[in-house]
Amino acid sequence: RRSSDLLSSTYAGAAFASARPAASPDWLIVVSPGQSIQAAVNRARPGFTILIKPGVYRQSVQIRTSGITLLGSGNSRRGTVLKPPRHVVDSTCNRAFGPTGVCILARKVNLRTGKVAKAVRNVTVRGLLVKGFQGNGVFGFGTNGLAVTHVTAVRDGGYGISRFVSTRTLFADDVAIGNHEAGFYVGDSPDADAVVRDNIARGNALGIFIRHARKVAVFGNLATRNCQGILVLDDGQKGGAGNAVIKHNLVTRNNKFCPANKEAPKFQGGGILLLGATKTLVAHNRVTGNRGTQFNSGGIVVLSARQLTHGSNPKNDRIARNSVHRNRPFDLFWDGTGVNVSFVRNRCGTSSPAGLCR
Repeated sequence: RRSSDLLSSTYAGAAFASARPAASPDWLIVVSPGQSIQAAVNRARPGFTILIKPGVYRQSVQIRTSGITLLGSGNSRRGTVLKPPRHVVDSTCNRAFGPTGVCILARKVNLRTGKVAKAVRNVTVRGLLVKGFQGNGVFGFGTNGLAVTHVTAVRDGGYGISRFVSTRTLFADDVAIGNHEAGFYVGDSPDADAVVRDNIARGNALGIFIRHARKVAVFGNLATRNCQGILVLDDGQKGGAGNAVIKHNLVTRNNKFCPANKEAPKFQGGGILLLGATKTLVAHNRVTGNRGTQFNSGGIVVLSARQLTHGSNPKNDRIARNSVHRNRPFDLFWDGTGVNVSFVRNRCGTSSPAGLCR
């Protein structure tokens, strides 16, 4: 936002000073349709903003410079639209993770082991529509201080908006629609320090997915028409998953069916699922109309991950003051495993075991 304000004031001042167009300030690189976004990124130094004018850009972008802002002109068809180029761009990110719209990749990283030696820091991606990439929409790996805001990711083959092995992340006011894996993903980060807020996840396999990560806040989001609305998963890796706060979300009608694959069983009709999660608070959410017959189906479901992923049993989880209605088979379901799992003052109609509703 500071970049936008500075840009506006610069142009306003130029209009009063002269009738001739003002040159761009040193910290600003402007990209027009037909020009290369990647070339602008390669020129940018920390503190630079790359302003992308409205139009359709068939390009793939990789960012490995800290402190730059990729600023589009809006996340609609009338704004800045990023689509796959006719030929896959040969980049480190695309080779490792598949064709991706915008990839923010650590400055030094061993992609074989996933160990990050030097993170890319304080990169902002804002105001883009990223559509139809075979791999991912916006993808971060080895980032510190990544912010993705007012971005729409549509029908990407992997994740819509995601980050791995990272810390201090913000996903805010974004939209993820019809992505093959998760709309929003936070993973492989014992100190994620991530905020996922005020987003829309619609028609993805998983709406908001937290896996092998801790210290994640998920609030004010809408998750609908996915196979699973919100999932916190211990996938069996050391450190588990949890220390999450899931509050004030609307999770409704996530009744899409996802068939089983090599990595996951069948999913359908899941609202909020804690699968081996520990130290997690689920509170003040509205969870309605999630219906199915799969293991994840129902309103708020708390399960052990032992059998599925060799992960942990739930522990120190609190499910409190949620409004949970018209979900099947139950509004609240707990498999009885783990310790110190509490259900407090939830407004709902059905539960298993009985007696969990207020």
